[in-house]
Amino acid sequence: PDLSSGINAEYGDPARYDTADQCAPSMADYTACRTALTSVKFSFCVTDLPPIHFIERCEQDLCRCADDEQCKCDIVSAYAQICQDQIRTTLSWRSADLCPEDKCHFANNGCQHTCSPPGICSCDPGFELGADGKSCLVIIEI
Repeated sequence: PDLSSGINAEYGDPARYDTADQCAPSMADYTACRTALTSVKFSFCVTDLPPIHFIERCEQDLCRCADDEQCKCDIVSAYAQICQDQIRTTLSWRSADLCPEDKCHFANNGCQHTCSPPGICSCDPGFELGADGKSCLVIIEI
């Protein structure tokens, strides 16, 4: 099926990449996009949803993301969502190296005080992290 209109509508509109704010993607941007979007985790998608259009748009977006990891993950997540919709199944595409799932969204990852992505617990001043890595214990000075 021709998905190019869905790609533009759902993922990236080429018109938004006007020359006034054009970013020149680097080879690193291309490599990162190609590696992520052609990984074996997306192998079920490449027949019906060729990644080339996504790689092109990913390069542009990634170029603008600089060092913003969440921005980069949003790009891959967009492809993953469209892929999942196309093949009608859920993909386990996240890993420790590629956009680890933010466990803080789910019940604060069990952290008693603060949870920082991807799921690291920390405590308020005057407390220390317990051995379980989630609870916070009052610091008692003797």
